[in-house]
Amino acid sequence: MDGSLKPRISEKESGVFYYEEFMIDKFNGKEVSMKPSAKSVLILLFVIISIFLFNTLSFAKYENITAVVFKDGTVISGKVMEMNSERIKIVTKEGEVIIRKFDDVKHLVKDDYSIGREKKAYILSNVAIGAEKMSGNTTYQIGYPITYPDGSQASGYFPFSQLEWPLDVWLARIDANLNMGNSWRINGVLKKNFGEPGDTMKDSDWITASNPSRLDIYSESNISKFNAWIFDVDIEWIFLQRPSWSLYTGLGYQYQKLNYDAKLIHQYSPSGLPGYDVYGDGRVAITYEIRYEMPYLKVGTDFKIKDKFTLDGSFAWSPIVKAKDEDNHLLRENGGKIMTGDMNGNAYMINLSARYDITSSWFLKGGFQYIRIKVDGEQYQVYGNGTVIGTVKEESESRQSSGYLTVGYVF
Repeated sequence: MDGSLKPRISEKESGVFYYEEFMIDKFNGKEVSMKPSAKSVLILLFVIISIFLFNTLSFAKYENITAVVFKDGTVISGKVMEMNSERIKIVTKEGEVIIRKFDDVKHLVKDDYSIGREKKAYILSNVAIGAEKMSGNTTYQIGYPITYPDGSQASGYFPFSQLEWPLDVWLARIDANLNMGNSWRINGVLKKNFGEPGDTMKDSDWITASNPSRLDIYSESNISKFNAWIFDVDIEWIFLQRPSWSLYTGLGYQYQKLNYDAKLIHQYSPSGLPGYDVYGDGRVAITYEIRYEMPYLKVGTDFKIKDKFTLDGSFAWSPIVKAKDEDNHLLRENGGKIMTGDMNGNAYMINLSARYDITSSWFLKGGFQYIRIKVDGEQYQVYGNGTVIGTVKEESESRQSSGYLTVGYVF
């Protein structure tokens, strides 16, 4: 065929004229009509419908994406119009067209709830308040060696005295979190007790040098007044991120201050020594204060189970804990007996928590914490009238377990 198109006017039996295109075959002079057949029309319709469906489905694949989070912390909200292995094209609500490399994309946000959360996660902060139930104790022991005011020393067994202070108490807590970009965040927690411990303070003494394992004096006292302040702050660096989990490390600092007033209930001698059977008269017999300062290193992980549910776990280690305490036996001779300790040691902390996002702004968070602190040093002893007694060896250990529940708001 020569491929040339020629028009021709034809008349059907009905008398209606129609226009038809045909081609002339140059080899045999025959006309080849170009009037489309029914099969050709069906094929053409199929192609058109397929293209339409492909475009429709492709757009549907993107239309529930309301924002894109990039690796540099940028969050762009709008409609994704195009996305492939090389680039992503977004039209913002203001009509601005933004095209960026697909390699820069961290993840896609697929609903209004998530976009609210993602924006806030990369821009500002959240605050939560709640209650925490603590249990455990802080216990100190003293014993030989003893250094007297004249510089002489006496050696012997350890311990010869132990006081166990309870920590079964309710705490109010407030948590704050500030996110800086997508890799850094600062966390702070402040706790304050409400109420006093229900358990008693237990005082034990071993005073028989020939039998140092025999308990000679034992007493219990009610906690009439208790104050606790606990403050913790840390900065975390998220060094590995995946769609459903991340790893982070950080530095932190925790401060604890615990104050007790105790009233004697009953003192006696389990070994039968005379002169130690005493009942309290309602007066405060002992006051005690201990302060812990704990800078620490931290590692942890976040797991995103579902869109609204996240788990977090971390371990912290403090190799340089500093502790100072003061014990005042108010009813002792010579105006009472005042004992102050200066100790150093270490601590570790385990934290597990779960967070459920109720809406884009409100969430619930609960968790479990365990802290073990172990320090040792010297205790300086003096009577209330100023007479110096000397110094003894001191060791202190605190074991603290707690569970908490908070409700929070994302700004």
